[in-house]
Amino acid sequence: MSSNTIKLSLFLCLSMCLGIGILRFSYTALLPGTREAFAWTTNFASLLGSANLLGYLIGAFTAMRLPQDRSMAHYIQMAAIAGVFSLLCCAFSGFSEIWYISWRVISGISGGLLMILSPSVVAQCCDLQDRLKINFIGFSGIGLGVLVATLFLPYLDQMSIQTAWLILCGFALFICLCLSLLLQQFKPYLSTQAATNLPKNSLNSVFYSLLTVYACSAFAYIPHSLFWVDYLSHQLELSLFWINFNWILYGLGSALGALTAYALARKFGNFSALKILYSLYIVAILLATAKQSSLLTFGSSFFTGLLNPAVVFLTSYTILQLYGLAYKKLWSIATLCFAAVQLIGGLSFSALQYLGLSYYQQFVLAACVLLLGALQLFWCTHPARLKSHESTRSLAAQEEGSK
Repeated sequence: MSSNTIKLSLFLCLSMCLGIGILRFSYTALLPGTREAFAWTTNFASLLGSANLLGYLIGAFTAMRLPQDRSMAHYIQMAAIAGVFSLLCCAFSGFSEIWYISWRVISGISGGLLMILSPSVVAQCCDLQDRLKINFIGFSGIGLGVLVATLFLPYLDQMSIQTAWLILCGFALFICLCLSLLLQQFKPYLSTQAATNLPKNSLNSVFYSLLTVYACSAFAYIPHSLFWVDYLSHQLELSLFWINFNWILYGLGSALGALTAYALARKFGNFSALKILYSLYIVAILLATAKQSSLLTFGSSFFTGLLNPAVVFLTSYTILQLYGLAYKKLWSIATLCFAAVQLIGGLSFSALQYLGLSYYQQFVLAACVLLLGALQLFWCTHPARLKSHESTRSLAAQEEGSK
């Protein structure tokens, strides 16, 4: 790989690690210990999770409105700095509830900006033949960030929760400094003028199909992202050791997600790989209902961890391949839909739980929603239908050549 390819890969990997892995998922991993140490109620802890999702939605909307030019580098730097401060300010107890809510919103905003702007910088700076490789390495950062957060779990009984937050803050600060250094080298490659947006009439059912199933995956992912620890501890009555083991499996799966999607895309092509991933995702969610088998529970933890970053990476890359310079706007729309559905879905699942819907029923509901999304993806990306879309022919030919 060339020096520029390595730098772009590292930049995107660190951005995803900070924006998604640390700023979003670290809270889920540290939640049980933080709730106990800071004397938070269950309702307030859940509210903080929703605050982060709201921030992610705001960040995605803001990123969509920002120009696709050299100013993206400045917004990435500001987002990274704000994310570091959000971790630092959540490390100390004794503040008012609005303090923690505000910083979790800011953390979500930072994650949303990094999720959209960093891949957009890479799209402008990389050569066409290096796109898949750079995006695969870069989006692996999501899993690496989740893995970093989960590695704390076995040692939380040996350190204070404040120390755990400060260590994460230290990681985030290091990543922030690295991003600033790398961005200085990319600025000459970034356009000084905003890129032209894709005309509306050039979009087709393929994009809307990708958008629909991606939004469905946001809804289906909620029970594992919000309630998995509670389900393991209260419903399955697992010990702390086995709860931590499940989360470590989740982190390991996340670290392998982009690699799995990359391998499948190289072998079968983007659309076929997405169909395989979403089909496995449905099965992985349903595995959670098999309470009689610990092995199936382990499988659900590992594969849901693996499949979320896998579909994020491959959806992003497919949009980039299909629509080129319009990637930033369209990826912003996809991320905005994902964030909105996740926020609404989180509130809906909380309401369903309050109304007495069991965890088993919630997992089945999540799997059914994802099944509907996957079925329409199968229909809209059937080879016979793909041939009718002029904008997808070049990608179809490229995929055919990769087999």
